[in-house]
Amino acid sequence: MSGDSIRDRIEKDAKRALLWNAIFRLESAIVVGGTILLTVFVKPFPGWPIWAWPLLGALGEAAVIISTLTDKGEIQKVMESLFREKYSFKGIRDRQLRAKLEEADQYRRRIQQLAAQQPAGPIRDRMVATTSDVYDWIANMSRLAERVDTYRLDMIIKTDLQELPGEIKALENSLSRETDPRMQAQMEQTLASKQRQYAQLQELSRRMQRADLQLDHSLSSLGTVYAEMLLLGSKDVDSDRATRLQEDIRGEVTALGDLVDALNEVYMGGPDVAEAVQAARPAAQQMSSRQS
Repeated sequence: MSGDSIRDRIEKDAKRALLWNAIFRLESAIVVGGTILLTVFVKPFPGWPIWAWPLLGALGEAAVIISTLTDKGEIQKVMESLFREKYSFKGIRDRQLRAKLEEADQYRRRIQQLAAQQPAGPIRDRMVATTSDVYDWIANMSRLAERVDTYRLDMIIKTDLQELPGEIKALENSLSRETDPRMQAQMEQTLASKQRQYAQLQELSRRMQRADLQLDHSLSSLGTVYAEMLLLGSKDVDSDRATRLQEDIRGEVTALGDLVDALNEVYMGGPDVAEAVQAARPAAQQMSSRQS
């Protein structure tokens, strides 16, 4: 994970967007237009310097920009929009996965509201820090769900998992009866390719099952975090509980990130599943044409 949290990066993007908005908003246009008109047509008294109105205009424009960039409510609205755009759940086609992500995001917003409602002090500061980690939590859940969603809707993988055991068994039977050395070598190569493909697909299936279980666990843990944060608002809770809660959240975020990396490794690294799928098919097609 990088040094900046996802929330930090989104906040920077939000401030950049607000900066451009401040420059081109109506108030800025009025300040700039008014400054030009006053500079050309208005001289309050003799000796009024030509740079006075531009200087006042620049100060006015700076005030507009500063007020925009320090408006916490506006920053939060833009952050929400950017976060939802980057980690949209609309691309998840599996209804169960999408429902899990939507519920998780509901928890995130409730946790965020709890932090905003707290009076200034150490507990509020820790709650705000916690919401920063929850952004990463939801983002990792979203990435994990995308992988599971892609896997579940991949009909090629489903078909191969169903058909490969029979194909492997048939090849083994054919190999045991084959007497031609060249055909034996070709069949052994095809058999090894199919066995490697099937082993990769089985490993992928096991990891996807673990990923789905992790999503359920993460959703349940978010509910626990929300309940814990409700307790943090009471007067008799010390800061140690807040510290432990934040550590637990970071541990969950790390675990999710590691699982996402593991799935990416199966899909993209080493003897890739896609490569195994493609490698087995030409050999299988060649064997099928020879046997026919």
